[in-house]
Amino acid sequence: MTDFWLYSALLILAGMLVIVWPMWKLRSRSKADRTALNVALYEERVAELANQLAAGEVSAEQHDSALEEAGKLLLEDTARAEDQRQPLHRGRAWPLLLSAGALPLVVIALYLSWGNPAGVQLAREMANNPVPEDLDGYIDRMERITEIQPENGEAWYMLGRAYLSDQRPQESADAFSASLQRLGERPEVLAQLAQARFFANGNKLDTDSVAALDRALELNPHEPTALGLLGIAAFESGEYAGAINYWERLLAGMPPGSEGARAIQGGIERARQRVQEAGATANGVEAPAAQQLQINVRVELADELAAEFGDDAVVFVSARDPQGPPMPLLAQRLGKGELPAEVVLDASDALMPGVQLQQGQALQLSARISTSSDVMQASHAAEAIDITVSEELEQPTVLRIDRAL
Repeated sequence: MTDFWLYSALLILAGMLVIVWPMWKLRSRSKADRTALNVALYEERVAELANQLAAGEVSAEQHDSALEEAGKLLLEDTARAEDQRQPLHRGRAWPLLLSAGALPLVVIALYLSWGNPAGVQLAREMANNPVPEDLDGYIDRMERITEIQPENGEAWYMLGRAYLSDQRPQESADAFSASLQRLGERPEVLAQLAQARFFANGNKLDTDSVAALDRALELNPHEPTALGLLGIAAFESGEYAGAINYWERLLAGMPPGSEGARAIQGGIERARQRVQEAGATANGVEAPAAQQLQINVRVELADELAAEFGDDAVVFVSARDPQGPPMPLLAQRLGKGELPAEVVLDASDALMPGVQLQQGQALQLSARISTSSDVMQASHAAEAIDITVSEELEQPTVLRIDRAL
């Protein structure tokens, strides 16, 4: 900002010069014009007396007397002109001088009122650091952009994505709503808004969210978020064939073998299993139970933190895809009084239908403690640990809550 204010000062000085210079020029020219006139009249009188003396019209004594008188008149006229000019120009000059003095204050006030100093600072920051180092820095930048450009729908959309990555679903939904108002019905905005509402409502799709997802698929039949969430809604309502349809369409557009593709494939297989179970039950045949993978976790609380939390404190144990979004795939809730505790995470702890553990799957385990039921209010956590799901993984993974967030 230093060079900006330097350039501003130079422009203000230039503006003041535009006001003061003509006044000073006029004053100097007026003085020079009056003086030149008096001198010209004096010289004309001297020449006239010289001609009269040469012609014998006046004596030498008369010539000298008249010449002396002309000199006195020159001095008197000059002094009189100065006396008349000074009060006149002082009276006319003070408004201009006042305007010149007030110009910097007016310019600065108008700039702070109508200008965009925050935008200048943000532009400088983005030029020096195009990509923030962490998610908090990115969110801070996008929040400032939406303050400076509240009608920028793309900025609101990017802020909503950032809030969702930071596990702030309600704020994410508000940002996506603002984006939708500015950009209109774009399928990706509708789908992301529904997803944010889904997480904000405790992993439940309400009627407005379903309507938004249906509209998103009308605009783009291959919208991935809409296909995934509508598959969840179908699965939860027992429409397993519909869930399979949505998820197969989603799977067709995903990179083969990716973590996301494997998760969707697991959901499809689980839905097919439910279809088979329903068919077997209808025929009076009991379907065999499928063997499920599980993760054994031991959760501990550091002794130095035990006194800081009452027995009503809540402990959250979760597993997420380390290469995917921050939202957990599996989660359990414990009371502080249950610690230390051994926890078993499996597909029954999935936050979304269709999530199953797979052999060789990479997961990141974490545990947090909070004085409220909101995981986002957690103040302390365990160091996250990466694991690989395996049938041979029998020993529990220890998560010790001992560090502040």
